[in-house]
Amino acid sequence: MIDKVADLSHQLREVGLPVSVRSTQSAAQIYRELGEDDRNLLKTALRAIYVKDKYDIPKFNKIFENVFKKEAKKKEVLDAEQRGKAYKGTGPKSNKYIIKKQGNISTKIKKEKIDNEKLKQLSGQPLLDEVQKLERDGELLNKDLTKLNKFDPRMLEICQRLGRKIANKRSRRKIQTSSNRIDIRRTIRANMKYGGVPFELIKAKPRPHKNEHLFLNDISGSCEWISSWFFMLMFSAQSAFKNSRTFEFDNKVIETTGALKEEYLIDAFTKVKDMRLKNAMVHGTSNMYTAFEKFMDVAKLNNKSYVIILSDCRDWAGPKVKGIPASVDLVGEMVKNSKKVVILNPEDRNKWDIVDSCVSLYEDAGAHVFEVNTLNQLAQFVEQM
Repeated sequence: MIDKVADLSHQLREVGLPVSVRSTQSAAQIYRELGEDDRNLLKTALRAIYVKDKYDIPKFNKIFENVFKKEAKKKEVLDAEQRGKAYKGTGPKSNKYIIKKQGNISTKIKKEKIDNEKLKQLSGQPLLDEVQKLERDGELLNKDLTKLNKFDPRMLEICQRLGRKIANKRSRRKIQTSSNRIDIRRTIRANMKYGGVPFELIKAKPRPHKNEHLFLNDISGSCEWISSWFFMLMFSAQSAFKNSRTFEFDNKVIETTGALKEEYLIDAFTKVKDMRLKNAMVHGTSNMYTAFEKFMDVAKLNNKSYVIILSDCRDWAGPKVKGIPASVDLVGEMVKNSKKVVILNPEDRNKWDIVDSCVSLYEDAGAHVFEVNTLNQLAQFVEQM
C-alpha cells in the first residue's frame, strides 16, 4: 500500500511536480481511508494533494494510471464445441471474418482516441504533448521578458499572484513598523508616577506618509512587452500604493491611472490599449525629450514624489545639443524636483551605453539605474520600494 504512494510521489517529483514529505504522508493517509475500491474518488483526492498547478493535471493523470493499474481480468475460455469453424479459422470465410474483425477494432480504437482528445479540449485541459513543452513557473519568473515572442496565459496568472504577494508583504511590513515602535518621550512622561520605572509602554503613532509614486512606462517598440507586464503587475499590487499614478510614453505621454480603477485586469488592459490607439501610440519611436517635458507639466513633481521610469534609455528621436541628448537636462530637473528618480532598464547591462543608449548620462544627472528584465526582478524592486 505504502509502496504505491511512495512510487507515485517519486515519479511525480521526477517530472517536476513539487512533492513534499507532508504531501506523501497526506496521500498515504487518504489511501488508507479510501482504498482502491473507487479509483475515481481516490484519483480526485490524491490530485487535490499533489497538484498545485492546473497545467500539471495531465502529468498526474498519466502517472496515476501507471501506478494504480487495473489488474487484467481473466479471459473467459469458451468451450471448443461452441466455437464455429469461422472463429477457429478453418472455414472458407475465416480470413475474411478475421480481417473484418481487426478492421472494426482499429476503427473503434481510433474513434475512442479522437473522442478523448476532443473531451480534453472541451474541458479546457491542455493536451499532454503540449504540457510537456511548457516551462515551470520558476523558469517563467526568471525568463527575459524582452525576448518573449508570444503570449503565455500563465504569465498573466503569475503576474496576478506576484501582485497580490507584493501587496500583502508591503501591508504587513507597514503594520509591523507602525505597531511595534515605542514613543520614548511619552513613555517616560506616562511612567513618572511610578518613579520612572517603565510599567506602561506607549507606542508611537505612525507618521502620515504622503509619498507619491509616479510610474512612467516606455511603450516604444523595444519596451512594449515588458511595460505591459509591468502594468499588469501594478494592477494586482495597487492596493499597496495608496497615492500612485501611472503614465505611458513613446514620443507623447498619456496617463493610465484611471485604468487601474477597473474591477478586472482584462478590462483595465483593454482600456489602456484603447488609449494607446486613440493617441496613435502603437510601435512608436522614443522621443524622451518631448515625453519627459510633457510628463513634468502633467505630474507636478514635489519633494514627496518618487519617479520610477521603465525604459531602455534609448532616445531614438530626441534632439541633441552638442552630441548629448537634450533629455539628459530634463532628467536632471526631475532629480532636482522630486525625492528620487529610478530607471528600470530591461536591456542586458552589456548593451548599455552602446550606440544611442544614454544610461551613463542619466546616471550622471542623478538617476539610479537598475537592470530589470524578468518578473522576479520587477517584483523584488516593487516590493522593496
